Amino acid sequence: MSEKNNIVWEKYLQYFSEICAGARPMPAGLSAQSEDDMAKVVELQTQVLDMGIPEFVRRCAEAAGETIPQEALDAFDLQAVLAELEAEAPQEAPVKTEVRNIYEVFLDSVCLEESLLAYLIDLLRREDHEGFKKLSQVAARTHLDMEDFRVWLGHKELLGDEAEQLCVRVMDGCLSRLMDEGKAEVAAALLSGDEKTFVAFRAEAPELQHLPVATYEWFCTYYLDRYYPVRFMIRANGVTL
Repeated sequence: MSEKNNIVWEKYLQYFSEICAGARPMPAGLSAQSEDDMAKVVELQTQVLDMGIPEFVRRCAEAAGETIPQEALDAFDLQAVLAELEAEAPQEAPVKTEVRNIYEVFLDSVCLEESLLAYLIDLLRREDHEGFKKLSQVAARTHLDMEDFRVWLGHKELLGDEAEQLCVRVMDGCLSRLMDEGKAEVAAALLSGDEKTFVAFRAEAPELQHLPVATYEWFCTYYLDRYYPVRFMIRANGVTL
């Protein structure tokens, strides 16, 4: 990566991560209304992309009393950065087994960084096919098609057995109801896998009260461990799958 691009990119990753972690105040022009952590990350990421990464870095540096060379800010090229990251990615055959297909490998990699997940959501929302292709090369070491990914993730439960399909149908309904009722914090706790929240929710949720199989293990096995939480978050942020 060129030195100027590297300076701005590294500062962007540092500043954005610190803001998301609450270790750095937001610069002028950014605000977050969402209480859910992931929704907040996506909200901030969208604002940063609208503002432009160089301007975001400049404002953060200015607020911290740091100086970023103006020539580096002026020369920053996000597409060049993504292209360089793509070129640096190992050109081995993509990892694919009977248990983990290439879309799962891709999501595993993207979900390691909140900023990458927020970027994925933004790419899907804007239907940026080229950006998605470059991200997939970096994250999964192969080019993935956005529409194929949408179909896979949007209909993933159809590849599972009846127990998985039941769990997904019921829990998607529960989570959607919570969001409609303004209980995003409860939904977020469930999506994070908090057992106490699930037990308390199961005791009062009409969808679960008369469903004997609806244990915490059932929720973990057929929902939490099979990429449905990230699918729900993607949909909750306005993406149609």
